[in-house]
Amino acid sequence: MRTTRVRGLDWTWVGAAALVLALAAAMPSSAGTAAEKPKYGGTFVVAIVNDPTTLNPATSSDFYVKIISGTVFDTLVNLDFNFNPIPRLAKSWEISKDGLTYTFHLANTAWHDGRPLTSDDVKFTVEQILMPFHPSGAQYKDRIQEIQTPDPHTVVFKLKTVFPPFLIMLTNDLYIMPKHVYQGTDILKNPARLSPVGTGAFKFAEWKRGDYIRVVRNPNYFQEGKPYLDEIVFKVAADPGARMLAFEKGELDYLSFYMFPASEVERVRKMPGFKTTTKGHEIFGDILDLFFNLDKAPLNNLKVRQAIAHAVDKNYLLDKADYGLGKVATGPIPSSLGWAYTTQVTSYAYDVNRANALLDEAGYPRKEGGIRFKTSLMWDRTVPLFTKTAEILREQFKGVGIDLELKPSDRPTMLDLVFTKRNFDLWVHGLSTGGDPAIGIQRLYLSSNIRPAPFTNASGYRNPTVDELFAKAAGTPDQKVRIQFYHQVQKVLSQDLPILWLLEFSDNSAWRDEFRGVHQWSALSFYTLGETWWTKGRDKP
Repeated sequence: MRTTRVRGLDWTWVGAAALVLALAAAMPSSAGTAAEKPKYGGTFVVAIVNDPTTLNPATSSDFYVKIISGTVFDTLVNLDFNFNPIPRLAKSWEISKDGLTYTFHLANTAWHDGRPLTSDDVKFTVEQILMPFHPSGAQYKDRIQEIQTPDPHTVVFKLKTVFPPFLIMLTNDLYIMPKHVYQGTDILKNPARLSPVGTGAFKFAEWKRGDYIRVVRNPNYFQEGKPYLDEIVFKVAADPGARMLAFEKGELDYLSFYMFPASEVERVRKMPGFKTTTKGHEIFGDILDLFFNLDKAPLNNLKVRQAIAHAVDKNYLLDKADYGLGKVATGPIPSSLGWAYTTQVTSYAYDVNRANALLDEAGYPRKEGGIRFKTSLMWDRTVPLFTKTAEILREQFKGVGIDLELKPSDRPTMLDLVFTKRNFDLWVHGLSTGGDPAIGIQRLYLSSNIRPAPFTNASGYRNPTVDELFAKAAGTPDQKVRIQFYHQVQKVLSQDLPILWLLEFSDNSAWRDEFRGVHQWSALSFYTLGETWWTKGRDKP
């Protein structure tokens, strides 16, 4: 499925309150320099692990849903590398002086079926899809007082309270859906969830289950001249070894950080014909978490969780699972969010003797064979980092008398068991912090977010003090005050230990260097691959 190749998307900078469109013409394009003008045509083959459960990103925060549907749909705004909002479907906006009203002016564009995009689509998406069905929907419900649509190209968000990271929140979740397609239907069963109609740079074309999903160039995209590629093919490549071989042979063109084993990063960096980068992942601030199911004994015992924390050698994990590319995690907020991060937390140094003593105190003495109790660990078996971590944890747990059964799983089954059925003991996974603690971190700890939706409060953790601290931190415009609340919440969480924070793991993506424009323009570049172009393409569309 190899044809000719490309890239796309000029961007302009946005101020905090309004976009000055006149600057756009003066700004250099991220597409390339005058010496390297983007070309048109070509197929860009992107590795994925399996078929996604949906192609509606307004109902899911799953990476594999968004990396595909991010080419078909658009958000209102996006983020530059410094987390400043930049335009997408909203060509400009204003924020009221009191911080409670956000007015967006929509670009003149149409859905892939020819119907015009209107403010009613935005309102419908938030109120009828995102709020009830998205894992972060409760945040929108808690924050938004009212959405007004004074005319087809203007949408106004009235907030209940000041919420400083509101624009960042929109970039993470608010992919606009077509009202005329979803209205009056069962949102979660509508056929459009599998054959989407968007406004994006690419149009859905084909889904061969277990093999690939194909999207093709939208010739009527509202950003003139974009995109550049003829098509993007999302190719199922579940086996890590076979995936790397296919990449090196040219059968795959792009490996996202989930698809690119840390063990291969240094080798690929030195190989001619390939590029690697950490750029374009800034929104993530990923932490590799070990989740305890607090509804199950003995993991509901704090001393047991503390013992496990002391039994884990994080430095060994860093070296052997992430190949020294990341850093050891110290708490729920990563060091990359420096303004909110603190080291003033309860720490659990690697100390097998202390771990053994705590397990004795908890009432779990060693029995026959030196085993204190058995428990199990689940993870997404398609991610090498998680697999290596699980194998190391099994050996380290053994050292303190815990028999850890490994339960690798395919991703859909894992999500069902962890979030819907809550049928797990321990779960290891990497989760994004979303650019602000109010976006990607608090969702894991709020008692109101214990519900059957992926990437919510998997541990089942409940603490009114934590709920209150997160609410106060998210609801004040004064960053100095927000810092104080976030420092407090980190102290409480590190004492309660609902999750053991293992690593701030590295995010590296790789691609064949006959492509340009990859990860060039946004802190979420991995969701917007429409920027890509092929050096062997043609001069015109």
